[in-house]
Amino acid sequence: MKVSSEYKNEIHTEFPIHLPDKKFVDWCLENFSINRGVFNVIDNWFFDYGIQHIVKRRRIIIQYLDHLQTYNHIKVKRKRPQFGKGGVKQSLYYFVGKCQNINNSQNKGEGRCCGSQS
Repeated sequence: MKVSSEYKNEIHTEFPIHLPDKKFVDWCLENFSINRGVFNVIDNWFFDYGIQHIVKRRRIIIQYLDHLQTYNHIKVKRKRPQFGKGGVKQSLYYFVGKCQNINNSQNKGEGRCCGSQS
């Protein structure tokens, strides 16, 4: 039985969000080469941004890390994200702005990202 890529993406996103904190961070390290310090900055930033529900925040963190991985693979061909001083937050602002543009252009709120409210 062949598993559709859409189903694989759902498993990829849904399984890890329910892991205990340490295991979720370890999963992020394994899948996105993100260390605990960078993870904490990302997690705190989304919390301060207003995404306080842990499951929603973890889904968005995975979306963000997928975005970083795609950007790094296509644009700069690095295995792990590289940030300069303030680079994580700058990247987060860019990601949220991109999501808001996507959300504003879509009909009836389908396919929303960044946990945006409607």
